[in-house]
Amino acid sequence: MLAAVAVLATAALAVPLGIHLTSHDKGKPVVAKRPASPVEAPEASREAKKTGKDVEVTAERTANSTTWAKPDGQMKMRVHNNTVRAKVGGEWKAIDTTLERVEGGYAPKAVNNPLVFSPGTAKTAGTPKAAGASADGRASRAVDRTILNRPGVIPAAYQGPATGAPEPEWTELVRLSSEGHDVVVKWPGKLPAPVIDGPRALYENVRPDIDLLLTARDGGYGHVLIVHNKQAAADPLLSELNYRLSSPDLTFRMDPESKAVSARDSEGQEIAASPSPFMWDSAGETRATEGEKKEVSPLAKDHPALGLPALGGPQTDAHTGLADAELTADNTLKLIPDTRLINDADTVYPLLIDPPFTVRKHSWTLLYAKYPNSSFFNGQNFNDGTNEARVGYESDTSGLSRSVFNFYLDSRLHGATITKAQVRLLQTYSWSCNKYIFDVHGTPLATSSSTWKNSTGAAFWSRWIAAGETGHGWNSSCPDSWVGVNVLPMVQDAATNGWPSMSLGLRAKYEDSAKSWAKFLANGESAPYLDIEFNRPPEEPTQADMQTFPGGTCSIGTPVPSIGKSDLTFQAKSSDPDGNLKSIYIDIWRKSDGATVFANYLEPDSSGTVKVTIPWSSFTHNAQYSWAASAYDTDGAGSAGGPAGTNSRCTFTVDHVAPSSPALSSTDFPAPGPDGAEWSAGRFPAPGTVRFLGNGAKADEIREYQWSINRPTFDQKAAPSEGDTATAQVTPQNAGPNVIYARTVDKAGNVSAPSTYLFYVRPGDKLDSPGDVTGDAMPDILAVDASGNLLTYAGDNHGDVDASMPAATDAGRPVPDGYWKDTATGKSALIGHSTDWFPGDGITDLIARMPDGKLYAYPGDGSGRFDISRRMDILMPAGSPDPATFTQIITTEDVTGDKIADVFAVTDTGTLWALNGYTGASFSAAQQIGGTDWAKRDIIHVRDVSGDGVPDLVFRDDATPSRGLALRKGKPGAKGGVDLNSLASAGASNGGQDITYGTTSWNRATWPLLRGTPDVTGDGVPDFWVTNNDGSLFLYAGGTTSHGDRMMVGTGGWNTIASIG
Repeated sequence: MLAAVAVLATAALAVPLGIHLTSHDKGKPVVAKRPASPVEAPEASREAKKTGKDVEVTAERTANSTTWAKPDGQMKMRVHNNTVRAKVGGEWKAIDTTLERVEGGYAPKAVNNPLVFSPGTAKTAGTPKAAGASADGRASRAVDRTILNRPGVIPAAYQGPATGAPEPEWTELVRLSSEGHDVVVKWPGKLPAPVIDGPRALYENVRPDIDLLLTARDGGYGHVLIVHNKQAAADPLLSELNYRLSSPDLTFRMDPESKAVSARDSEGQEIAASPSPFMWDSAGETRATEGEKKEVSPLAKDHPALGLPALGGPQTDAHTGLADAELTADNTLKLIPDTRLINDADTVYPLLIDPPFTVRKHSWTLLYAKYPNSSFFNGQNFNDGTNEARVGYESDTSGLSRSVFNFYLDSRLHGATITKAQVRLLQTYSWSCNKYIFDVHGTPLATSSSTWKNSTGAAFWSRWIAAGETGHGWNSSCPDSWVGVNVLPMVQDAATNGWPSMSLGLRAKYEDSAKSWAKFLANGESAPYLDIEFNRPPEEPTQADMQTFPGGTCSIGTPVPSIGKSDLTFQAKSSDPDGNLKSIYIDIWRKSDGATVFANYLEPDSSGTVKVTIPWSSFTHNAQYSWAASAYDTDGAGSAGGPAGTNSRCTFTVDHVAPSSPALSSTDFPAPGPDGAEWSAGRFPAPGTVRFLGNGAKADEIREYQWSINRPTFDQKAAPSEGDTATAQVTPQNAGPNVIYARTVDKAGNVSAPSTYLFYVRPGDKLDSPGDVTGDAMPDILAVDASGNLLTYAGDNHGDVDASMPAATDAGRPVPDGYWKDTATGKSALIGHSTDWFPGDGITDLIARMPDGKLYAYPGDGSGRFDISRRMDILMPAGSPDPATFTQIITTEDVTGDKIADVFAVTDTGTLWALNGYTGASFSAAQQIGGTDWAKRDIIHVRDVSGDGVPDLVFRDDATPSRGLALRKGKPGAKGGVDLNSLASAGASNGGQDITYGTTSWNRATWPLLRGTPDVTGDGVPDFWVTNNDGSLFLYAGGTTSHGDRMMVGTGGWNTIASIG
């Protein structure tokens, strides 16, 4: 079968990128000449309809998927369970694991997960002879992607094989990189220069008659020790074979049952893994399709190890065994080979020992009943033989196998209607040419911990999908062939529910019969794939893409703009990800009674825009109207009614007497746009010019425009200077979101309803100050709204927070509603921001106890937003409370004197805790402060309020209405800051009693949420924000013994906010 694999791999490289030709393809897709820019779906769709052939959407290529537009308007996506291409120098190239010389060793030419094999430690060995090397021994160094940071230097020269115990000198053997993380594997001794054979690096005689063979793969590497004879098997090296593992930011763990080792990030996610170590001998005969010619490396003549049949994995009648494993505290992986297999008289040498490493997002696992506790993730324990998955019972070895394949799905499938879906598998061997049944099931994701024992229960195989047939790969009468199985129900579920991946398990229908035994190619471009045909609905029109003329951009909040006595043009725009947008439905109605003004489908122009003009006489004076827009494609799929991202509708008031509300624009302060990507041209506090337009009001009737920024005071004026146009110089009051309120005044003194113009200001060039997330040195508020969205309210030097913007991104993409709140249970994230929690970039980050009960750190971008894709799981110290029990968290600057920020938390049992010693996404200490009397208390501050330089505790005491708010003064700590014990009780505090900071009426029903902030009012004393049940937000000035005056800084909707921080 090795020969067949080689032939298939060679053929794959000859196929144009993105095209996977198989026997079932009816015709070659159109491959256009490479354009200057990638082909988007609309362009590909037009070309497909024109030519009648599939056209690739090159803009949607990924490492494991290819998408085509079909002539019928549908899309087709091929999702491989393995990667088929890698991006090199900004260009997609076919996976090429051929090794070439780079700085620091040997690296594959084109892979998604770079790795470097050691060049050996010989000073005089020279460059090894490799296929494709130039006459002077130099190889290409064009692949700078594989030149990784190397903390050490390759040890000294190889001095020949040792004869005693291995030297205690560690040599870097492999450096593997995945998802921004490095894993280094070291060898216990020196290494000769390798023999390079395509993707393989052979280190001969690392010990007498023991060779080491590494095989590069896109998702890691294969590793096998070749023990040539029984004398070599007695080498002390094999009594305990050690590898040293290291990583700057990953933690290594061993599964106690399977002995698989995983490397995990700070969130506990598996980044790389080494499955159960396996051993086999050279007994038995290679099973392959009859008539196949076995292909042997031309280098095998001088380097026999490269031609060993056993490199293809244990063959029929081979003797196999498991190596025991242990992971020590210093991350030394100790392998203890099976002495029974080494010493057995029937063992046929060479003997092979296999401890590989793979990366997480890779493709499949073999479940093997003969070794029920062993992991064969990505089939790595059979080295090259893992190219084949196995299904059914093999009588010669009494081995029963099942295989599970993971498919990582592109998010572009989410929400799509699936019309066809097949899994395609290349069957390479069967018992005979007769057809026997194998079953395909939907299963859990295969991982490095998957074994026969933990993956054979009824629950694992509970979802039967369909059946396929074997009967290919026995001989020339039934050669290797692709087999297709319909998996549409499973793929539709994945699309509907937004699954990031799905897994398909294969098992023989009759597992007690050898006639059902079969093999399927599992690695490389001919690995299993899904062929999916689908249609995606058009995009819901956004607020920015819905406009009226006059009137401007769709308004969904207050104040409601007015439109005068003028014909009204409605405009909406949408797009279809598949390029088959057909119509946009415009619906306009009067709010008071629902009377329809207009409701019809309109055909969009080439930009996806529709317009309709309604005469002014169709609208009633002094009435409010709403309108919505929905998009539909040629398959009948429709979007929700826009504007997107809200349940509100575009609303306006018709006033046939007052002038229309003005329209505003600015090149210095552009509107944010539908994705919030537009920001000011200059950094805060640079001023800029804003234009005011009549928006339907007659120029000769306009007296002036009145405007103000961030508060609707309308205390500034701008008179038209050219027609209906006026300009004003505007200086933003804060970075992040700002809003201009504007209205038109006509010469008769009639005043229009206000317009609002939202814009985002880029942060200043200084590091964030405490409580600031937008980069203007002024504290801001973060809030979780009723829909579970995180919002940034940028504060100014008055604590005013009129405008907000979405505060969360997902690697630059919008975050869907509900991320920050479990709408089913009503449980909201608890949030807090104070300072920099990620490694030292000076930007304020977010700490959140999420609805899943875990505590996370989310990195800020300095502009008031936080990236959920980069969150870190915060590890809690021993003896600390479970974050799931938290009812409140408060983040502070350093209050304990250790120069590290702190967190205070209240639990559902009424206990108050301080979390200290934060380093690298973990706290080193948790201290309970006081007893269990915090159930009816809420922390406002842990900051110096009294002015003595020592942090104090300010809190609401709902159990003692007579004082409402209390101040507990702290005592100095031994190393600076505050002695936390002095905050545990009134008696322990500085002064021996709590001070009434605010009197009655501070109950939770009236004032649901309170949150302290660094000084806003400029007197050096911390202040605090509080929400009222009437929907208002107030800023209370702080004082050294009691709070000061209050100012309303937010109106409307604050009683629906779930959390502030």
